[in-house]
Amino acid sequence: MAAAGTRRARMPLEDFVLAKLNTHGVGGTQPFTIFRVPAYVRESNRTAYQPRMVSIGPYYNGDAALRAMEDHKWRYLHDLLNRNVQVTSSLLIQEMQSLEARAFACYSERPELNSDDFVQMRLLDGCFILEFFFKWHTKKPDALCDVGWGTTLITTDLLLLENQIPFFIIERLYDVIAGAQGGRENLVTLLLEYIGDKEPIARPSGTEEINHLLHLYYVSFMPQWSPHVPAFKEAETRVIPRATEMSEAGVTFVMRRSDHDMFAVKFDSGVMEIPVVEVDDMKRPLLVNLIAFEQSRGEEKPRVLTSYVALMSMLARTKEDVELLRRHGILVNLLANDEAAAQFFSHLGDGTAMSYDQQVFAGLYKDVQRYCDSWWPRNRALLIRDYFGSPWSVISIIVAGLVVALTATQTYFTVFPRQH
Repeated sequence: MAAAGTRRARMPLEDFVLAKLNTHGVGGTQPFTIFRVPAYVRESNRTAYQPRMVSIGPYYNGDAALRAMEDHKWRYLHDLLNRNVQVTSSLLIQEMQSLEARAFACYSERPELNSDDFVQMRLLDGCFILEFFFKWHTKKPDALCDVGWGTTLITTDLLLLENQIPFFIIERLYDVIAGAQGGRENLVTLLLEYIGDKEPIARPSGTEEINHLLHLYYVSFMPQWSPHVPAFKEAETRVIPRATEMSEAGVTFVMRRSDHDMFAVKFDSGVMEIPVVEVDDMKRPLLVNLIAFEQSRGEEKPRVLTSYVALMSMLARTKEDVELLRRHGILVNLLANDEAAAQFFSHLGDGTAMSYDQQVFAGLYKDVQRYCDSWWPRNRALLIRDYFGSPWSVISIIVAGLVVALTATQTYFTVFPRQH
């Protein structure tokens, strides 16, 4: 009550409510595009969601552990301005001020910065991103980029959901600095050359809205399933057996060759084809942030990555499952052991909400469960495992068969001797 009385002494309640309403009215109906991960999810795995080297955007701005990078941001701003002597810091500040309300409305949690600090943050962070990729592209010596772990940690930080600024900020700064050589296509080409470790499978169209760098990675490196892919509103089967159980039921696992679509899992007539998946702990932050980004999108969007992680976490629940998938060339394990790989999949989706209206593998679940529940495949697999599981078993059966045949022949001729 004392706190409330102090607040009212400073400001009448009517004025306080109006001020709050005006603050929350900024942006109007503009949708949020930069979200925070729910606190309980972040607390369970801080290293996956929080930057380790550089803060971008308001959520970690001023963090004591990241303060050393602020001097580098000022140095990068200086170097970026030297790329075009006709551009001044005053001009860039004016550009950032013109986008203030639009940028402010992008964040699901309102930035606790005054106007000048918010402008300065976007100026420094946007220019840092551009100059970082310019330096990487030109291969010129740099005290930050030349450190062995520098580019790796910074690139990882730039692809965290909570560590973003709106993409239109980067675009505006790039256009001003690059002048006639500017344009979205050139900017996207520069960024895609370095934010991924392989060739992009798609490029955003000139009219496609990009929210931030993580969104750019998602649309460029994650296979996109068309909206016509069926969404199974009544998914009767929500789980499938693990890999070893499926093998015991007669399912055969085959490594599927797919250069671009890691999600191209197929099941047909007892054969499950899965593209190669590499289990690498270095990829964990990117994967969990891509899942978090996918979760923040509209309900009508197919959640392909979330669906894939749910599928793999069911297939590879134990070290025996991982060993089976490894043996078939499907899984490449770069972790300490198979138990760690099983844990990798089981924890990737921690905290995610999997709506089965968006489960793109629901049809596959039904087909797998129907096959595993049928009588003939399971008993055929049992017969093969028990009686044809090794060469010695096969030889024993053949010998036994010959013995039975010879015994039967001898018995026949004993009962029906040949007539001379």
